[in-house]
Amino acid sequence: MVDKFNFAIKHLSAKRPRSRLLPITVLLAMLLTACTSIDMQRDIATAGNPASPETDDIDSSEPEPPLAERDYPVRPFPTQTFYDLLVAEFAGARGNLQLALENYRRQAHASGDPGVIARAVSTASYQKDTEALQELGLLWVEREPDNLQARNIAFYAHIQQGNFTLAFEQGLYLLGRGNGKYLASLPSYTGNLDSQQSQDLLEQYIVAERTETDKRDILLGKTLLLIQLKHDNEALLTAQRILTLAPEDEAARLITAQLLYKARHREDAINELEQGLIYSPYSEKLQLQLIRFVAEKDLPLAIKKMAQVAAQQTDNDNLKLALAFLHRENNEPSAAREIYQALIAKNRLTSQAHYQLATMAEQDGQPDEALQHYRRVNDGDFFLQASSRLTYIMAQRNQLNDARLYLHRLRQKFPDRASDFYRIETDLLIEHKRHDSAQALLNEGLAVYPGNIDLLYSRSLVNEKLGDIAATEKDLRAIIQQDTNNASALNALGYTLANRTERYDEALELIRKALLIKPNDPAIMDSLGWVFFKRGDYNEALHNLRAAMISMPDPEVAAHLGEVLWVTGAEEEARSIWKKAIDKTPSSELLLDTLQRLNVQL
Repeated sequence: MVDKFNFAIKHLSAKRPRSRLLPITVLLAMLLTACTSIDMQRDIATAGNPASPETDDIDSSEPEPPLAERDYPVRPFPTQTFYDLLVAEFAGARGNLQLALENYRRQAHASGDPGVIARAVSTASYQKDTEALQELGLLWVEREPDNLQARNIAFYAHIQQGNFTLAFEQGLYLLGRGNGKYLASLPSYTGNLDSQQSQDLLEQYIVAERTETDKRDILLGKTLLLIQLKHDNEALLTAQRILTLAPEDEAARLITAQLLYKARHREDAINELEQGLIYSPYSEKLQLQLIRFVAEKDLPLAIKKMAQVAAQQTDNDNLKLALAFLHRENNEPSAAREIYQALIAKNRLTSQAHYQLATMAEQDGQPDEALQHYRRVNDGDFFLQASSRLTYIMAQRNQLNDARLYLHRLRQKFPDRASDFYRIETDLLIEHKRHDSAQALLNEGLAVYPGNIDLLYSRSLVNEKLGDIAATEKDLRAIIQQDTNNASALNALGYTLANRTERYDEALELIRKALLIKPNDPAIMDSLGWVFFKRGDYNEALHNLRAAMISMPDPEVAAHLGEVLWVTGAEEEARSIWKKAIDKTPSSELLLDTLQRLNVQL
């Protein structure tokens, strides 16, 4: 019996398939609408970033045999260990993976047996239990330091624990075994390090660069780290060194072009990409990056190049969508409509095509046509967006009750998405000042879906508008109790306490915690500036509100910044900020209330 069980332990569960990276064409619309943006991490992610540590922790590209094939020796176990493992096996077979993981995890530590640890890792990975994977990955590499799968998991465990120096050491070991992608991608996880920690990590790359013969992935990781440290010139030189070693290197070519573009050397950036296309003439990434740069100055040429890329890959419908987007940007709606209608005729990406046709109809002031297309959207995220726009148009046409009935039917038809439809209906009611009805609706939704974070958050906003601050706080604290790092709830509660009570110290603590979770978030900086204003610290208030205004020129931020300037005597600057904001958003309630309260005439 023992041998039979050990044989089962030796033959662990089959490895799960690795997740596929998103093709860059899925993101092309974003790329083309932000031609001046630069996103180094995404390009590296599409150039070989390891799978997410939360799910696909065992990397099938390693030369190490898969778990199911590793030849762990058969050995006897103590009675208690045998019993726990037997319980775990039966629990796993019956679908009780939590109990299975508890037993495997306990006996992984008790026995130190690599086969048991591997079984525990496999179960934790299937359960997506990140904490267990971190713990077991470090234990596994301690017991089997030559196991590449254990090294892989230990690499991610160190990252999630913030031990980037140790993660680098794991990456360096894996580089020595022929896989350098870990060192290439490590800076993708270090965005929140302070400058000293980043500098220490950079020193490790510099030392490895001197001592290791395989330099490409080291130089790539070093380049990304230099970019994070804002050493763009040095990063450019390092990326160019990679191209000297391997002129066909796509990732280095993309980074070089992006850095040149960022430095306002647009023509050099374009030339760099054209040079890369000599080596890889069918590279989507290079072609699409080139189109981004060209589109800024010459939209017709960008359309021509995009048409050529689409013609090369006739089965790539995302390229057709991108071409349609460019036609719309170039004020050629008929060409865009032709592409969308062709996709619908071929039954390809029909929901997205109908959605785009609906938005075009809305822009043209044709609500009936827009409604027809929105009703034909029935797939993916576009379905929710279409439902929202459809009911918004109905409500604007004095059909609010019909819109609510439509959403009620959608909740019945799609119960797994009911909370989304509750939220859409709530937004409609708030838009039409029906706050009591919105509160009743959310009470109904939370009776069906108790503890739903989205519904709790929506109800907190409604309660705040109704002046029930105690209920607002109760809902937001219920969210924070479930998710202690929910930056939105922390920020909302902090702002509410600052704005509607005198609990300023408590508000400041909450908002600062939110900012630690989401550094440089303009909405949180706005709240921080406002609570400083309430505390009478006008210098700090202005510092944060100006920073928020630069990142997010929103009417609410303008209202806050203008009020602080007004109170501190900078009345002309305050008037200028308010005037610009109200010209863009004349219906902003907060802005209008602020002007009325301060008795300001623009």
